[in-house]
Amino acid sequence: MSVAGGTTATATVPVFVFGAKGMLAGEFLRLLEMHPGLRLEAAASRTEQALDLAHPHTSTHARTCSSEQARTALREELAAGGRAAAVLALPHGESSAAWRELKHELGALANELYLVDLAADFRLRDPALYASAYGHAHPTPNELADFAYGLPEHNRAAIQDSKRVAAAGCFATALQLAVMPAARAGLLDATRPWILNGITGSSGSGAEPKPGTHHPWRHGNLWAYSLEGHRHEAELAQALARVDIAAPIHFLPHSGPFARGIHLTACLPLARKTNSSAVNAIYARAYDGEPFVEVLSERVPDLRSVSGSNRASLATSVRGDVLNVLITLDNMVKGGAGQALQCLNLMLGFPETWGLPRAGLGVC
Repeated sequence: MSVAGGTTATATVPVFVFGAKGMLAGEFLRLLEMHPGLRLEAAASRTEQALDLAHPHTSTHARTCSSEQARTALREELAAGGRAAAVLALPHGESSAAWRELKHELGALANELYLVDLAADFRLRDPALYASAYGHAHPTPNELADFAYGLPEHNRAAIQDSKRVAAAGCFATALQLAVMPAARAGLLDATRPWILNGITGSSGSGAEPKPGTHHPWRHGNLWAYSLEGHRHEAELAQALARVDIAAPIHFLPHSGPFARGIHLTACLPLARKTNSSAVNAIYARAYDGEPFVEVLSERVPDLRSVSGSNRASLATSVRGDVLNVLITLDNMVKGGAGQALQCLNLMLGFPETWGLPRAGLGVC
């Protein structure tokens, strides 16, 4: 059964997208068109609409369906003995309810489903950490341990062994890629503040228009927000706890005058003397062989080079007793839909790079 009206090729795995009209869903659908092992089977949304109207950059002419229709089609697919994947591209706070409904519909078949959540609902394994970051208790704390954390460069084996993955947040991805190699190498002083500043594009606010994403206000403008702490700090704190580090993290996000991308600068206090060459070598070894992280030595990262790609560009330098790490990535791809697809490739045993561009758009 193909609710979305796509191909029914038996060699491909059907994908069911929930929250199909959202911005990250549109980006996932764009990447899905380039994937040789996946096919869109159903795209669920609150309102029925042709996908090429909701996402004119895609070429599919399929129509959205209701969540109920998508869940029924998914149950039929799994009952027939085939593999199937679901992507939750819903707003933060809605994924846990959607997963409850999906499990109720599928029953025992839920254990056969490959699921990736793009929201924050299942990223933090500790219910207390979740409550601290999001200001309310998690609605289904018993589910948190069932989701692997979806940052392939730092959690690949767990993702490969899991059928449920919570894709890392956009800022959280940049924070961890920038900080964790130095933290693991014992380079950093955890008694002094770790200062991190990140600038994100307007797409980070989602598809729903808001004053902060209105073009006349955003264009040519720049401002900071979440001055008392950003929720993605919790994902970095969770990663640091795995290497027994509890550091004073001071992350300050900014809204930038562009649509997509993140530029993050980390100023990290060093625990011992070192130099730029030695640190660059540590980062190069940490990401050696990683298809989507490049460690630069002769230039600094910029947004245009990574825009539209699943690539993160990173550079390091030492100044006195401070390590500076610069990183850029596309929040819609490596910080969002591309990360979800990268995780799904690992879960399904596909080549990790399938459907994911390394080259940026360049002039745009």
